[in-house]
Amino acid sequence: MITDPLSALAVLACVAFIAPLVADRIGIPSVILLLGGGVALSGTIDPDEVFGELLFTGVGVGVALLLFEGGLTLNWSQLREGRAVVARLVTFGALLSWGIGSVAAVLVLDVPTEVAILIGAILVVSGPTVVMPLLRVARPREPSASILRWEGILIDPLGAVLAVVVLDAVLEERSTIGIALQAGSTLLAGAAVGVAVAAATLTALRFRVISDHLHGSATLAAVLAGYALANELRPESGLIAATALGMAFANQRRVPVAHIVEFTEGLATTALGMLFVVLGARVSMGEIVDYLPHSFAIAAALVLIGRPLAVLAGTAGSNIDHKNRAFLMVLAPRGVVAAAVASLFAIELEHAGLEPGPMVPVVMTVVTVTVVLAGLTARLAARRLKIAEPKPTGVALIGGGPFAVEFAEQLLRQSIPVIHVALQDEWIDEAVAKGQLVYSGRLDSEDFITTMQKTGVAEAVALSGESHIDTYVLERTARIVGSDHVHGLAVPELDEDSGTDSRIEPKPILPRTFSASRLRFLFGTGLRVRTVHGPRHPRSGWITLCVVTSAGLVRFTDDSTDVAPGDAVVQLGPGLTPQSS
Repeated sequence: MITDPLSALAVLACVAFIAPLVADRIGIPSVILLLGGGVALSGTIDPDEVFGELLFTGVGVGVALLLFEGGLTLNWSQLREGRAVVARLVTFGALLSWGIGSVAAVLVLDVPTEVAILIGAILVVSGPTVVMPLLRVARPREPSASILRWEGILIDPLGAVLAVVVLDAVLEERSTIGIALQAGSTLLAGAAVGVAVAAATLTALRFRVISDHLHGSATLAAVLAGYALANELRPESGLIAATALGMAFANQRRVPVAHIVEFTEGLATTALGMLFVVLGARVSMGEIVDYLPHSFAIAAALVLIGRPLAVLAGTAGSNIDHKNRAFLMVLAPRGVVAAAVASLFAIELEHAGLEPGPMVPVVMTVVTVTVVLAGLTARLAARRLKIAEPKPTGVALIGGGPFAVEFAEQLLRQSIPVIHVALQDEWIDEAVAKGQLVYSGRLDSEDFITTMQKTGVAEAVALSGESHIDTYVLERTARIVGSDHVHGLAVPELDEDSGTDSRIEPKPILPRTFSASRLRFLFGTGLRVRTVHGPRHPRSGWITLCVVTSAGLVRFTDDSTDVAPGDAVVQLGPGLTPQSS
């Protein structure tokens, strides 16, 4: 048994890193392995003994960071079709789920009725910790994607408030009016603190009171301050404050927040991993096995009865079609907030002289079962219902002049989506005249990321020769495609220090003799791009740029790579006119 806090933290951090790494390799949601890894550590690390009272402070801070990061993605203008649906899902739908979960807990668990009702309230919570990874795997089209994203983020703080109100009713035996007043004051306190802290932080950023290199630190301080202040005013309103703070950042236009989004993404990923592993380690395998049938029964009630009823209530009278309704019914996982709240409430019940019974192992098992079920069925359901976005196959070309225009023309002939990231006005008109898509907005805005995602970009190629521009755009695009799928020109100005500290090393698509300026010159003297088909190596003087496989995927390669029948080879060479054969 590990009892040293530093050693325990190191082990937990390693598991929190390895689990999502393995999950990415085998193509499953990371939360499945994170929970499994935590439970596997339960005989080695006892988080309560190692961290003591700081454990739940850390859990609360981690959840607040996740909700803030989720709130940053909630741009109200992007939710056009499903606003009313989201509102009903997090109100009437949540109450239905609470009722079904409570009835199931009363029927299958030998616990007092008030404890069963409390378990039902806790299991209302879904949350971004599980919904976001599942959406990345399933890739549903709109409006399902936006509805699930908004519901997942809003239900976390609202569900936590519901659970707190129910706990208070159990412990204090408040009247109905008292319960309503407590819920309203909790929501109001959290929202007010979140908006106020956001206004103060954004004002400081707008008027450059805070130096650029301190924006990340200032944001983190604002989240922690808002969370703590709201909790001081009303218990558990800190989660509302963190969500409201993120939404306030996302729905204003005066201060660019793209760099803050990037900063919080890393924090949220770390917090997610640590939370699932730590909470999984708090439950022994023996407890889980003992209550496995009971947990399965409650999970079945929530997934097969509670979720369909909630979706039917949420989508009644809307224009959501039956395919999207069916997919909304499929995705019903519970999240890390449910596990954290169950652990916290169990301690509070014990302090009040009430026996929580199997609350913690049952909630943890229900979370695990619903996450695994959703993880295994989400992508399949999206495909069967024909609402899944196709696998990205597009190419983003950053700069490049006439070479980029001709390169794009050849890719478009092979049905590969292409988007130009506009840097020079003189060749943008030519690209547009040929019907090619051009992005000419701000490179540091969230619109850039959204445009790349909607275009279906899978590969990015930097061709401008301006090292600082290429590096910045590739770093932003790598958030979507991954650093293994960014390419560029292998010329000295891209390799030498240009004052830009970058972790991106673009893979060269041409020999070092081809700089951006030389490409522009050669295209004025006859250099062209062509496409040939089948397993043919380039003739003398032609250089392979990429291969478009028969499956419609772009593979940047070299001349020695085998080309299968049906593949299209895009080449750069000395032809007088563009050719296709």
